[in-house]
Amino acid sequence: MDKRTFLKFFALTSSSLLLANSAEASSAHAAPNTQELQEIAQKMFAEVISQNDYYVNHQGSAFFEKLKNGQHPRATVIGCSDSRFQSAALDATAENDLFIIRNIGNQFSSNMGSVEYGVRHLNTPLLIIVGHSRCGAIKAALGDYSSEGPHIIKELDSLSLAVRKTSMMGTEEAKWLAAVVSNINQQVYYAQKEFKGDVESGKLTIVGVVYDLANDFNNGYGRLKIVNINGESNPGKMMDYPLMKSLFKPVHF
Repeated sequence: MDKRTFLKFFALTSSSLLLANSAEASSAHAAPNTQELQEIAQKMFAEVISQNDYYVNHQGSAFFEKLKNGQHPRATVIGCSDSRFQSAALDATAENDLFIIRNIGNQFSSNMGSVEYGVRHLNTPLLIIVGHSRCGAIKAALGDYSSEGPHIIKELDSLSLAVRKTSMMGTEEAKWLAAVVSNINQQVYYAQKEFKGDVESGKLTIVGVVYDLANDFNNGYGRLKIVNINGESNPGKMMDYPLMKSLFKPVHF
């Protein structure tokens, strides 16, 4: 099977995986002071310039010649802004393949114009909504976020509508994961409502997945778990969808 198949992302594991407990440990540390922040910024920007130089030299001019005349992505992706999730987890060669929109909590309504551009103007036949385990935005939406700034509150208010309906049973981690899935299902619902005609005609398929960076589903670190296709969340019924039959290895539900 061609490595650039639509659904190659289902089986890929991120090479840049960061474990959730490491992130939680670092967040418990005191905030850096001004001097430390400046040093971090300087070092990071130097690395960005260095990595760009490597990238340009590694790709070569022929690579960019193919890009300069326009984009032709095959999938539109709504992902979370979390730095632990990157396009490499979905597509090892994402350039000109994925039209990516990101915000906290992988929300459809936050960037509807961008999503519509991908689906209607770039004619991507696949819309992937990617949430992830141990999502900080989801955790915040489950708690009291009234002390946050107005823009963050606005984002969390819309998330809260989805996740507060989640069944609050089990451990804190189980509740957190259930809320992540509930949010993805809600975002798929919003997208399906907006693109109802495209979905019904078969022009568009909407898929909701969890990028499991914490191995909360016990299928392996960094694996993608499919939780919704066009509003269907029943694993058995999802297997009836045509795009599932093109997968080259077993998938996780």
